[in-house]
Amino acid sequence: MTKTIDTLVSDIYEVVNGSGGWEATITEYMSSEMSDILKSRLEDERGEREPTLRMSGLGTPCLRKIWYGINSTNATEALHPTARLKFLYGDILEILLISLAMAAGHRVEGCQDELTIRGIKGHRDCVIDGVTVDVKSASPFSFKKFRDGALRSDDPFGYISQLSSYVYAGRDGEVPTHPTRGAFLVIDKVSGALCLDEYDFTAEVESKERDVQHVIDTCSAGTPMPPRGFSAIPDGYKNKAKEFVFNGNEKLGINCSYCERKAECWPGLRTFMYKNFDGYRPAYFTKVVKEPNVLEVT
Repeated sequence: MTKTIDTLVSDIYEVVNGSGGWEATITEYMSSEMSDILKSRLEDERGEREPTLRMSGLGTPCLRKIWYGINSTNATEALHPTARLKFLYGDILEILLISLAMAAGHRVEGCQDELTIRGIKGHRDCVIDGVTVDVKSASPFSFKKFRDGALRSDDPFGYISQLSSYVYAGRDGEVPTHPTRGAFLVIDKVSGALCLDEYDFTAEVESKERDVQHVIDTCSAGTPMPPRGFSAIPDGYKNKAKEFVFNGNEKLGINCSYCERKAECWPGLRTFMYKNFDGYRPAYFTKVVKEPNVLEVT
């Protein structure tokens, strides 16, 4: 019996439970893909990439970040080794999920096929049972948004735009049988829970050419720098009544904090280290009225 993507998660759980499906060809596929990932992350990434628009970046909610990637001659902020490890095991988890989908008897095709929109290239993760799928690993907080289908209202990294670009670019190909349908297959990298977050991208497909051209026009070489996509946020604490008390300081929100161009975009940033449950996390301050009582590493 032909399977559909609707049973994908439960079918993967069956494979993990030992009900069969894993075979030598899947082991060979996963081994080959992991070898490529390790080579890319640990060897190839050391070189500078030519500045160009990429489909994976089209959904970035800050056009200035894209503009920097095309126009800035300054080096990007170096990734900390812990961040490199995080991205590496995220890639490995994603290959594991695709392999498990194969073992679960679902039709997996088009893995890493190159697609283009107006000359901008990208590589989709895969097509499962005719549906374009983006495979992701997520923290428990982010996983909840996928599980609850909340991305349309809370999508700080532009995942909806990114996946809809792959759906649009591949809509006339032979592999996808659902030209406006896409899904995120997501694993919680702490609990191991899985979810499938599906979307109808009819509206995005209809406007995609116009939206992509706007990015091209705004971020082409020589165009004026667009405004920041995000403002600094107020810093403070919650009192006993759980009310937020502003202390006069301002800092970067999550989008800007993870951006490798933040020092260039926000000159004069000050970095303070705050202790949390798994070590220390940096906070990037654009304005300091009250000096934080923690270590500054700027």
